[in-house]
Amino acid sequence: MFVEPVALDPIPAYARIAPSVLTSVLARLLEGPDKLARSLDAGFRDMEGKQPALAAFLAEEVADLPGPRVQGVAYFLAVLVFRAFEAAFGARLGRVQTRDMTHMLERLIVDGQLRSGGAAGASYSEDAIAIGQPALVGLLRSEVDRAVADDPNAPWEALDDFYESLLVMVLVLTQAVGPRDHSS
Repeated sequence: MFVEPVALDPIPAYARIAPSVLTSVLARLLEGPDKLARSLDAGFRDMEGKQPALAAFLAEEVADLPGPRVQGVAYFLAVLVFRAFEAAFGARLGRVQTRDMTHMLERLIVDGQLRSGGAAGASYSEDAIAIGQPALVGLLRSEVDRAVADDPNAPWEALDDFYESLLVMVLVLTQAVGPRDHSS
């Protein structure tokens, strides 16, 4: 048996986001084109209140992106991830600290290096994350693909770097989910 070296922990089943949660969150965010901006702004303000370190990290990452189209998609995806975790886990979602994000970014980089040097061929950290959060990573990927298809001339290559920030966000929020309380 061959075991590939990795630096990411498996995602526990109790921290997986169900597809139905994503459908509900997406429907609320996209209620109408006139409501989207308000919904995103409210979602980001909520993130600033509940996850201030995460909001600061994401605001800086989005601000570094070129052009309003790419920034808008990145902002939408970040709020979507936050709202999905909030809807799925509520009070079970702990607060993320700056050190958590720094640590997870380092682990994601090391994981990518380990996977690229593995004997089993190409393996990507995103694939490993998708195994634990299949619905969420699938939705993120489809939203990125849709945005690129809608406006192929935008500078989407910058979104690739931001996508790594989204993966960090998914991982730190996943780790912040507490196990179910079986005492009640």
